[in-house]
Amino acid sequence: MGKQEAKSLKTRTAICQATIKCLVAHGYGEATISRVVQEANMSNGALLHHFPSKEHLMTATAEYLLGRTHTRPDRKEAPGADDSALVASDLLTNWTYFINTPQYRALLEILIASRTDKKLHDQIEDTLHAYHAQSVDHMMATYESASGREEDAELLPWMSNIFFRGLLIQDQYSADPEQQRRMVERWIEMVAPLLRIRDTETDTK
Repeated sequence: MGKQEAKSLKTRTAICQATIKCLVAHGYGEATISRVVQEANMSNGALLHHFPSKEHLMTATAEYLLGRTHTRPDRKEAPGADDSALVASDLLTNWTYFINTPQYRALLEILIASRTDKKLHDQIEDTLHAYHAQSVDHMMATYESASGREEDAELLPWMSNIFFRGLLIQDQYSADPEQQRRMVERWIEMVAPLLRIRDTETDTK
């Protein structure tokens, strides 16, 4: 990467990070270009040079947020841990590291807005479809069904993410973090035994 490209990437990243802060603090409707400009401490022209519209800005921010899932923390493998424990660790990581975060709340603001904002929907649609396909590939490469139902390798991790997203939305109605913790733990207890970590070495032989 050349010096100019590196500088441009740094600027775009700073803008996306400022956008995330505005989304968390004000919601999609009030995360205006002017607010992002103020948060990023740059000129309106500088921001529009990189992102010519709010839709372009939000799509780039969504790509930045979705990119977090490509860099996962190392799985904590206790000595002698079985597949169920490893799957449980992965599911808990999805909740604590990816979903129950300000960054994911910002992403939800964009996703919800794209349902009715046609310009945003048209701009972001390809990004979301590509991410979905990559996620399915990752799930199928990582897990296999413990019961022999092949589709579980895709469906159960997705169901977990959907459940966790629902909890995040429900959080605004419930101020009981202990109950939320118990629901996460109970869900993981039910789902983890239904999946196994795929043996990639065996699959490639």
